[in-house]
Amino acid sequence: MAAQHGTIGAVERSLDVVDHLQEVGWTDLAEITAEFDCAKSTIHRHLETLERAEYVVREGNEYALSLKFLEHGELARVREPAYELAATKVEEVAAETNERAQFIVEEHGRGVYVHRATGEKAVDVNTHLGKRVPIHASAAGHAILSELPEEQVDAIVERHGLEPLTDRTITDRTALYEELDRVRERGYSINDQGFVDGLRAVGVPISDGDGGVLGGLSVAGPINRFRNERFERELPSLLLGVANELELRIAYN
Repeated sequence: MAAQHGTIGAVERSLDVVDHLQEVGWTDLAEITAEFDCAKSTIHRHLETLERAEYVVREGNEYALSLKFLEHGELARVREPAYELAATKVEEVAAETNERAQFIVEEHGRGVYVHRATGEKAVDVNTHLGKRVPIHASAAGHAILSELPEEQVDAIVERHGLEPLTDRTITDRTALYEELDRVRERGYSINDQGFVDGLRAVGVPISDGDGGVLGGLSVAGPINRFRNERFERELPSLLLGVANELELRIAYN
């Protein structure tokens, strides 16, 4: 990334290297240098600095991210006690539905997976903890957006756009706002293959107890199991009940 006004270019370059290592895994200096428009010696200094600070590990001529990021991520996740309360409900939903359940929060306009659990029949679509996803494309994301002030939703759309993940992803701003109105009216969101082809989901917003939104809880599964009465009534009813219980625990915790 190019340094922005008020930022430090060297720090941004180091973070670019970190992001690249996250994307590709083990790789060598030549490959990393080819990715960026700067000298090999410059990239080498960034890698040496990151290795010295224990953010990068090295084996022979190859580098990868270290487990120090795991420590940072876990501390970030537990900083909010209510996140841990949500974890219990995610496990319950996954067990009761036999599907994949998750709790995501909004951070910097993205959806971040804070908790996830899989039931016996769950379909795994590579949604690991900490993964950041376009918030406009998922059921939990729509649930969160429906509770945010309009100006905040506007800012998120301006910053990140409405990237299509499938041919069913909402990519029109007016269509998104109309969908958020429907979510507010129903109290829950539905996603019909807007995140992953062949996958449907139902989501609910979770209040933080102070009038804001803590995050979104959703359950997802293949369209052959998410249809008719189950998709239209049973799962929404289940999640609305879970949301009510969780919000009471958060309010009186």
